[in-house]
Amino acid sequence: MSARPRRKPVFDPNALDDELDDLLSPPPPVAPATKAPTGSADLGEAPDRLSRTASAAAVSDLSAERDANPTRTESVDSGRHLNAVPAPDSAPKRTRPPEALLSSEVYDELYRVQIAEKKARRGLARPMGVIVLDAIEAHAGRLASTWANQPAASVGEGQLFERPASTAVPRRRRHVTAPRTVVLSGVTAANAQRLDDLVKFWDAGTRSALVEQALRYEFDLMP
Repeated sequence: MSARPRRKPVFDPNALDDELDDLLSPPPPVAPATKAPTGSADLGEAPDRLSRTASAAAVSDLSAERDANPTRTESVDSGRHLNAVPAPDSAPKRTRPPEALLSSEVYDELYRVQIAEKKARRGLARPMGVIVLDAIEAHAGRLASTWANQPAASVGEGQLFERPASTAVPRRRRHVTAPRTVVLSGVTAANAQRLDDLVKFWDAGTRSALVEQALRYEFDLMP
């Protein structure tokens, strides 16, 4: 019996060894990738150089324009300066009316007169300050001599100390009851200054004394 011829194997026995060697062997080293120059520094420096060049050119052009036309440059600068100055406040400032200290007797009469005018004249009633100014004007001559021609203090018969005359008008009153503070509404700042000047000119002592005495003359109250 003759031996069968050996067939060629389907798989190469050495092929598996080669594949195992490939799997078990370390991978070859990879060379690091080199970055190509992007030129960012050059790109960043280029605009800076352009901007500096443009600024220098603008400054030189402005200098040349000033040298050629100095009048126009001064007018432009002055116009800028005027625009920078803030506009003043056009609203008038409000000032508080002056005040006076009156005895309760005079205050009650002043209040009664004002209420009567409000009922009779409605919107045409005078404020308290205007009533005071009208009283001062109406009795200006009498007020001018009230404190100037006062009799001097003297020592009476049987007395040891001098005392003011009974007819003297005091510059500072002693009130039996608490005095009342009156706001002289309707009196402007200029009239308030004029009122204080009359206090000094007539030697009234205080504004309250002048207002008190003027209203006493107006309302026929005892000094």
